[in-house]
Amino acid sequence: MAPIEVVFGIILFVFALIGMGRGFMRELGVTTVVVLLLFFLSRFDPYLDRGMLKGIALVDATATMAEARQVQCWVLMFVIVGVTFLSYHGETLAFAGHLAPGAQAAFLGLMIGAVNGYLVAGSIWYYMDRFGYPLRWLGFDPGQFSSTARAIIGYLPLTFLGEPIVLGESLLLFLSLFLVLVRVVR
Repeated sequence: MAPIEVVFGIILFVFALIGMGRGFMRELGVTTVVVLLLFFLSRFDPYLDRGMLKGIALVDATATMAEARQVQCWVLMFVIVGVTFLSYHGETLAFAGHLAPGAQAAFLGLMIGAVNGYLVAGSIWYYMDRFGYPLRWLGFDPGQFSSTARAIIGYLPLTFLGEPIVLGESLLLFLSLFLVLVRVVR
């Protein structure tokens, strides 16, 4: 399998192309949903962690911590991919307004699509890193990461945007509020 930073870059590129095709107004709707999801996941992380561990213990009392971490990683990745799929599927939360003409619209769609790719792929990578890469059979072994991959880990969405900045709140809260307000106030 390709290095993890290459897979990350390919996912960003694919999301950028999708964004260019859909237009930036529709892509901003997806950005809003994904940022709200990431805020929810970062805010309620301790509760989700304890709840999932209790649920795993109820289902399989003999599960080891490594098995439980793998299940947690899969569940969180499924939630991120599922919410992203639903936000792209069908009638979406599109922002009101007119598309910019020609190349400007394509460029804005490309950029917002790349941001969505960063949020989705980066969040999945964050959880893989957090749970010790329990999916090593995919070929992602942290012992073999390049210096580029190690550097990117510090800039993954939940690491970078989840840091408290003002009044102990993360940038995810402020981004969520901003995107919702922009969507509501036309």
